[in-house]
Amino acid sequence: MLNHTSTAGEELEQQLDPRRWYTLAVILLPILLNSLNTYMIQVALPLIQNSLNASFSDAQLIVTCFSLSLAVALIVSGKLGDIYGRRRLLLIGVSGFTLMAILGGLATSPTLLIAIRIVQGLAAALIQPQVLSMMQVNFLPREKGLVFSIYGALLGFGFAFGLTLGGILVNWNVFDLGWRTVFFFNVPFGILVLLCLPLLPESHGNPTQRIDWTGTFFIMSGLFLLVYPLSEGQKQGWPHWIWGCLALSLLLLLAFIAVEIHKQKCDDAPLVDLTIFKQRLFGVGMLSVVLIYLSMFSFFFILTYYLQFGLHFDAQATSLAFLPLGCGFFLTSLISSQVVDRWGMAVLKTGALVTASCCFFFVLLLRIDAMHLLQMPYMVLLLTYGMGLGLVTTPLTRVVLGTVPAENVGAGSGLFNTVMYLANSLGVALISILFSTALQQPLKNAILSDYVRAFSVSLTACGALALAAFVCLSFIRNQHNT
Repeated sequence: MLNHTSTAGEELEQQLDPRRWYTLAVILLPILLNSLNTYMIQVALPLIQNSLNASFSDAQLIVTCFSLSLAVALIVSGKLGDIYGRRRLLLIGVSGFTLMAILGGLATSPTLLIAIRIVQGLAAALIQPQVLSMMQVNFLPREKGLVFSIYGALLGFGFAFGLTLGGILVNWNVFDLGWRTVFFFNVPFGILVLLCLPLLPESHGNPTQRIDWTGTFFIMSGLFLLVYPLSEGQKQGWPHWIWGCLALSLLLLLAFIAVEIHKQKCDDAPLVDLTIFKQRLFGVGMLSVVLIYLSMFSFFFILTYYLQFGLHFDAQATSLAFLPLGCGFFLTSLISSQVVDRWGMAVLKTGALVTASCCFFFVLLLRIDAMHLLQMPYMVLLLTYGMGLGLVTTPLTRVVLGTVPAENVGAGSGLFNTVMYLANSLGVALISILFSTALQQPLKNAILSDYVRAFSVSLTACGALALAAFVCLSFIRNQHNT
């Protein structure tokens, strides 16, 4: 039996490309491209708003529409790669992403930029599932631990240095392009990826599987009608049509659930296998994902606006404030896998608790000194916050998927990524409503005391969300594979 297993392993190794470790760099480049783009735009967002005379809600939509279109398209893009070829879908995704980067840098109105960001999100959604699938099929089981550790570290690197790089690019102001350099930076990077893609072998999954377009329509339209009114409601004064859209979104999402349950019973290839939620701990785990990512993305958004509008920091100073946060996140991301192996769920709970505590301490520091956020107390606090985030978010996928049987891991992984990006959209939309309500003034008319009040209220909400995530994580037991 041992000889048979050994022979099977040798045959599998012979079938794999001996250059797979070189091609790993090519596979991961598109992920770095997307990660850097996401965080660079975060820093440049207030400048984009001023340059294009965009409203606060327009600025929200520049962020939320990208995340929303990415989230909903992720559900089907993995199946498209299985059917039509993963390298082909990667080529289409990177080409579309790069083209939208060019158009984004040329945009002259907030409406046009929002439309470009929607398409760029759809292109980004074609990238991520193909990368994850290629990592699964191109490497041996014993190699996958290292491969996914490199993947996690790369995400941490993109987060840590995307924020800083965005500030540096805007401050350099090459050819007097200002915030547009954040978009144009992606163009040579995207072209490099396209030139390297022919090095990858083509691979397919099950080409006979069908795509649930009915479910896709219901969930895409339902989620759009949920997020868009939340972003526009404050600006429009919450008219009746906003509430109508929210009610319609609820009906569409309920229809989606009904369609998926019916297709599951008929064995008719549902878009999302909802039976996975029969695993109670998976549902608790996904709730913790929603809460911690709502807290994180909300924190990033309001911190950027407090620094640039409240304290009048330029993009480079803003990126310096984010630097200790990013470094803390990167450092703990590198070691999170090892410490979770040793101490289990205690690591994630500690990370969530540290994240919540830092939000509350931030509110206390604002009462003492609301202006000097580049001084040591704030730098230490942001470093600690980033370390807490790295401990809870980086190993979360592995821990949550450890609550479901192996045959459901594929469906669970897709749901995890979709929910993570949805939390980005909803977090920005909801925290913006709270921030604007507490501000009680238009952004340009508000004084520092208004910003301190709004920022403190929003930070308290971020801390409460992280604390709720800690409670949810407390219900998940240590897994043997964690």
